[in-house]
Amino acid sequence: MTALPRRSRDRAYEETGRTMGHRAGTRVRRNAEPVVDAAVASLGGCDHVDAVAVDLAPGTSAPDFARTVLAATPEWVHGMLTVRDKLMSPFGLHTQKRIAPEEIRVEPGARLGPFRVLTVADDEVLAGDDDKHLDFRTSFAVREGATGLEGVCTTVVRYRRRAGHLYFKVIQPFHNLIVPRVIARARS
Repeated sequence: MTALPRRSRDRAYEETGRTMGHRAGTRVRRNAEPVVDAAVASLGGCDHVDAVAVDLAPGTSAPDFARTVLAATPEWVHGMLTVRDKLMSPFGLHTQKRIAPEEIRVEPGARLGPFRVLTVADDEVLAGDDDKHLDFRTSFAVREGATGLEGVCTTVVRYRRRAGHLYFKVIQPFHNLIVPRVIARARS
């Protein structure tokens, strides 16, 4: 197992899909055990890790999980990302192109919003991007959990310079708001 940085002290919680406005029975677990080996190896280390898990239907593969998560992104998240892009593009940071759900291809090299798909296997899809200020990887993994199959979305960040650390501290509250809600919508 890869050594991880000290994780933030966010309160662990469980939410049901009903409380989040989605299907009843969707259990989202923040601060889940992360899936980090491929991401950390790809980045050569890490400065931040977080993970969110959700119960999945039996037989769901990592590509299915990733496709569902990316297709389930709500409009308000797209709006926030558009604002982020407008604010950050003058600084030369990468911006993203919105992909219609029917055009989502989970295959190596495909560009999906903020992600470039790096590797695809039945148990894990690794995506991410490298930018001037920080590099990140997102793992969409499936594994057996305590109550059956679960999907785990792990974010791993490596800062390139102090500006990357400051940038991530500014966006982290939004990241912590968005990821669990998008993952909750991924329940098959």
